[in-house]
Amino acid sequence: MERRKYIRHPLNYPLKTRILQENTDSRKVVNHIVGESDNIGEGGLQFTTCCEIEVGTAVAIDVSVEDRNFSLNGHVTRCRRCRGGRYVIAISFDTSNELLKARMTEQVVRIELLKKRLEQRYNVALDFGCVAKEWIKRYSTLFAKQYDV
Repeated sequence: MERRKYIRHPLNYPLKTRILQENTDSRKVVNHIVGESDNIGEGGLQFTTCCEIEVGTAVAIDVSVEDRNFSLNGHVTRCRRCRGGRYVIAISFDTSNELLKARMTEQVVRIELLKKRLEQRYNVALDFGCVAKEWIKRYSTLFAKQYDV
């Protein structure tokens, strides 16, 4: 049975990938590759795109989550072709700073989900900052435990 080192959390948002180093075959170098994130964890991010990216390539991932922009740096650890000519790309984060940014990205997603759930339940518009305070009160301890903080 395969066991993952880090817990992965769903994260389905559009993203852009920028290649930070030259590929050995310059004809394959494509910047601003558009895709959609699949999941995120402390160790990295997985996304789906129409372009193949060579394993080992350094990349910057720009993802917009609920009108907030995050840029995460890492390198490609896996590139697998799937149905329809698309590729599933796994990115490993390089530094603890990138891990922190990944946690913050996921927190924004979770706060926004709580906000939407509460707005639907009570049929009222809520302020993101107020919902963030409530999320922190309710869930931050549990969230931190998922990341072995």
